[in-house]
Amino acid sequence: MTIQSRAEELISNHVAGAAAAAAIPIPLVDLVAVTAVQLSMMRKLGRLYGAQIGVDAAGAVGVGLLGALLPRVAASALKILPGIGTIGGAVAQCALSGATTWALAQSLRDRLERPALGSHAQAQACSDVARSLARADRLRRRGLLTEEEYMRTRAELLEAL
Repeated sequence: MTIQSRAEELISNHVAGAAAAAAIPIPLVDLVAVTAVQLSMMRKLGRLYGAQIGVDAAGAVGVGLLGALLPRVAASALKILPGIGTIGGAVAQCALSGATTWALAQSLRDRLERPALGSHAQAQACSDVARSLARADRLRRRGLLTEEEYMRTRAELLEAL
């Protein structure tokens, strides 16, 4: 099983868990439960990709506000509608909690799948290209490279980045 397929399974399970947690009828308990599901998903995705996801208290509050409270507010707005509003609000809260969990997972997974911009290997590659560009420029100024050769070398080096 590939990392991507394991990530998809993990995300699907947590989206379902967040939707189920949103159905808890006790106010605030549902918010805490959805936030806990989302934080668990973030940690597990991090482990799957070999990264450590540390969420401090402020980050947990942020995840809770965006991932659990926002759907709750939207669902509460539906309850204004007479009759169907209560049921529609509950269904909307479950769906929106699942959707925000999915969006959070996709954003995190995209970030984890991209190599870190500040990684040592990438910094070394940039340094090597910079040295090679400087060397090619010195050769051009000394007349050992023609302008065309310099431009071709420069384009190849920049393409390598």
